[in-house]
Amino acid sequence: MLAIITNIPTPYRTAFFNVLNEELLKINESIHVIYCAETEPGRHWKFSPQENNYPYTFLKGLHPEFKNFYPHINIGLTACLKKLKPQWVLIAGSWNAPATIKVLLNKKKVDSPIVFWSEGHFDAQVRSNKYVDLLRKKVLKSINHFVVPNIKSKEYIHHYNSEAIVDFLPNTVDEDFFSLSPKDSKIESRNRKNLPLDKIIIVLVSSLDSRKGVLEFYDAFKKSNNDNLYVVQIGTGEFYENLKEKIVKDNLSNHYILTGQLEAKDVREYLISADIFALPTKSDPNPLSPIEAAFLKKCLLVSSKAGNAKDLISENKNGWIINEINEEDLIKNINKIAETERSKLEEMGEKSFEIVSASFTRKKAAQNLITFLQRIKK
Repeated sequence: MLAIITNIPTPYRTAFFNVLNEELLKINESIHVIYCAETEPGRHWKFSPQENNYPYTFLKGLHPEFKNFYPHINIGLTACLKKLKPQWVLIAGSWNAPATIKVLLNKKKVDSPIVFWSEGHFDAQVRSNKYVDLLRKKVLKSINHFVVPNIKSKEYIHHYNSEAIVDFLPNTVDEDFFSLSPKDSKIESRNRKNLPLDKIIIVLVSSLDSRKGVLEFYDAFKKSNNDNLYVVQIGTGEFYENLKEKIVKDNLSNHYILTGQLEAKDVREYLISADIFALPTKSDPNPLSPIEAAFLKKCLLVSSKAGNAKDLISENKNGWIINEINEEDLIKNINKIAETERSKLEEMGEKSFEIVSASFTRKKAAQNLITFLQRIKK
């Protein structure tokens, strides 16, 4: 049995756990997921028991809040692990989460190989000073095995623990939902969404806040060669009204629209309409939206600050990586898009699909994890 410890249920993890359990059952193993809490502030997913095709336990505990940090203090975690007697323990969470620290302090009682599923990298660090860094290093050096979603996360782990054994485990998306069917048509989707047929359409999906670089992208778009470009910005947040006013003031309503927050089916429709997906983030551990866009065969423009940019983009073959979120780099990349033939963008989108199909499906991710676990049996 593989015991997985994680903070709360999320739709993308639940779906992956279902596939992982199916693959483990083929070798007479299974998973048991231990959740530290049912939800956290700002999370709007509803837990549906019928969607979880694997055993799970919700631990009782205390759940204080500290400025975007939500530690879960679960008294019964060690007892739960001792009862389950797992073959392996996979910790999916932050290095300083109480659950992580508790498992590491009770290694002998747990008596199973411990694997840490880490998404951290230097561009995504929120808290860092020499004292935090020393503690981080101490924790990460106490773990032998890691799985990470991207190259930047692997480099990060080896910075703190040069002897760590690290394998690749990407976060996955619903590749069936975010894949083209024979019924899908870019032209029909544009008509349904009242989008121009004669322009290159760039779609951005993110919260509208400073971390996502949305104002910088808009200002660069305004100064770029944008006559044949059209932008759809999906999402909401603190900059929504600001952007709305800027678009009207700059007379760009025929080139730049805000949709607000949308249901998944509408996000999919806009992505089908698009020629290119853009994510000018300033900090993102491992964003899922470019993976979704790649399954829909979109050319990608992603910031180097996104953890999986190098894993998803082969430069000039299926998109471009923005080095810095500044005016010069953004204008340069937006102009590249404007100067690229739409047929070429279509070819680049096909390449995006090849890349994610090779490594980012749930089944391949599950099989890769199982192979890794089998190498470290106790």
